[in-house]
Amino acid sequence: MKIIKGLFLSVLLLSFTSCDDDDDNQVIEETFNFTAQLSEINDSGVSGTAAISVQGNSLTVLVEAEGMTPGEPHPQHIHGLENGEENATCPPESADTNEDGIITIPEGVPFYGGVLLPLADFPVADENGTISYQQTFILGENGNPTVEDLSALQNRVIVLHGMNDGDGAYVPTTPAACGELSLQ
Repeated sequence: MKIIKGLFLSVLLLSFTSCDDDDDNQVIEETFNFTAQLSEINDSGVSGTAAISVQGNSLTVLVEAEGMTPGEPHPQHIHGLENGEENATCPPESADTNEDGIITIPEGVPFYGGVLLPLADFPVADENGTISYQQTFILGENGNPTVEDLSALQNRVIVLHGMNDGDGAYVPTTPAACGELSLQ
């Protein structure tokens, strides 16, 4: 009888241990989704949408835009103010402080902040001026910022760059569109 009780207790302990190990391996990471409506800057004619999905340290970005300069690369970035608690915004027309008709990067930075994550490889607009971009970044690896560095994505913006300067020259750094991210 002692052997049966000992065997029963051993099996019972093993079954609890087994269940306990299974529970430890079940990690469910919450997914956070953000969207932005992209609107023109500098009368570029650019419009579009952006969506970001964050799960754990994986960040996936989707950008669809039209009105871009055909055949040219268009740098795009997630921008934000340094402390992450203040809302980055898209610059108003009044941001053009030298009144030359173009909001430059230095004029836009006080509103949308510095680059937090370059959305490389930068897409080249097709012959119709359309870009369709999707990329997944592993945060904290390969020089990418960490999840903490990008904290509060609802306080960040996406800026698309690149447009003609009015004299026919393409300027890849000129802000062309901006969208404020919101949590869905």
